Amino acid sequence: MSSQSIRRIIKLGFVNFWRNGWLSSAATLIMTLTLLIISVFLIFNLVISTTTESIKSKIDLSVYFSDEATDLQVQELKLFLQQRPDVKGVVFISKEEAFKKWQEVQKNEKIRQLVTEENNPLPRSLEVKANSPENLDSIANFLSQETYKSMIRKISYQENKDVIQKLINITKFSQKIGLILSIIFIIISILVILNTIRLTIFTRQTEIEIMRLVGANDSFIKVPFLIEGTLYGIFATFLSMVLIWLGLYLISPMITKYLGEVSLDMEGFFLANLPWIVLFELLIAILISTTCSMISIRKNLRL
Repeated sequence: MSSQSIRRIIKLGFVNFWRNGWLSSAATLIMTLTLLIISVFLIFNLVISTTTESIKSKIDLSVYFSDEATDLQVQELKLFLQQRPDVKGVVFISKEEAFKKWQEVQKNEKIRQLVTEENNPLPRSLEVKANSPENLDSIANFLSQETYKSMIRKISYQENKDVIQKLINITKFSQKIGLILSIIFIIISILVILNTIRLTIFTRQTEIEIMRLVGANDSFIKVPFLIEGTLYGIFATFLSMVLIWLGLYLISPMITKYLGEVSLDMEGFFLANLPWIVLFELLIAILISTTCSMISIRKNLRL
């Protein structure tokens, strides 16, 4: 096939795309929504998984002692914990240090005045850092023994564990919803593109017959439809990228404000991985659109 024929085929593909304005717009819009849902679903899950792992690595276990516990008992327990192979480090927080930390964190002046150095109800504590988040359970079980119940007021691990579990539950739920929506919109995209190409073939039957009569080969007739389908994918990829970036740009500050330190930097993740996301979307879009075009051509175009 000559370069001139290739140029004509490509030109016909573009002409088909622009000629069927409303049909092309509908197919591109549905494809855009499909890519949008798939991409947001993947970005959200990757970011929340990374955030969960990051939070896990930072979580420690705090042991708060009752006032009846002696300093000797506290130091002995600290020594026992330091000797455990699953413990990375143990830090003792005295009542004075706890008071200073509380004063730094508490911004309400009236509440701050309720606690003074002379009247300090804040307990002594140990901050235990595990070698791995998975070891926190066994450390918590060790501290929950009957031997230590009289000296330990509270172990904070359960609250931290609940936060992690909530994040895991959110991830699982979003995975299910994202997967269902992705499948639904992929099916809709397939049906729309199949019918768009079918209608294009139907409206161009007379033109196709003339092309056959003047000796045009099968490739010259079929390939423009494949190019048309590919254009759906290319334009849909571009639109979905723009919409994703705008959406993340607008909602990221709100997410950061709502979650505080436990922030999901979705915009940062998107920009850092933009080339791979574009490539991924483009491959999916072209795969869906060209496959649908080939099926529609084979089914509706009799040469």
